[in-house]
Amino acid sequence: IEELYKNQFFQDPSRVVIYPLHSSLSTAEQTAVFDVPPEGVRKIVVSTNIAETSITIEDVVFVVDAGRVKENRQDEVNQMPTLVECWVSRA
Repeated sequence: IEELYKNQFFQDPSRVVIYPLHSSLSTAEQTAVFDVPPEGVRKIVVSTNIAETSITIEDVVFVVDAGRVKENRQDEVNQMPTLVECWVSRA
C-alpha cells in the first residue's frame, strides 16, 4: 500500500480510496471494505489471498492476483515452523 501512495494518482481521495484487508486488522477496519465509495471514486482493496477467497465484496469489478502467498515451511536451523512469502505455483 505504501508503494501505491508513492504515485500521485493514489494520493487523491477524490479519485481513489485504498483499503487493506488481512487478519490483523480490527473488525471495523475489515468491514470498511464493504463501504460504497462516493460517485466517481474508485475503491481499491489490497488483500491477502486468504481474505480474497473468503468474502465477496459486491462492488468489486476487477481482481488482480499478485501471485504471492505465505506458506508454512520448516526452519531447518531453528527446527521451528515459519511463514515464508513465496510465489504461487503454476501447477
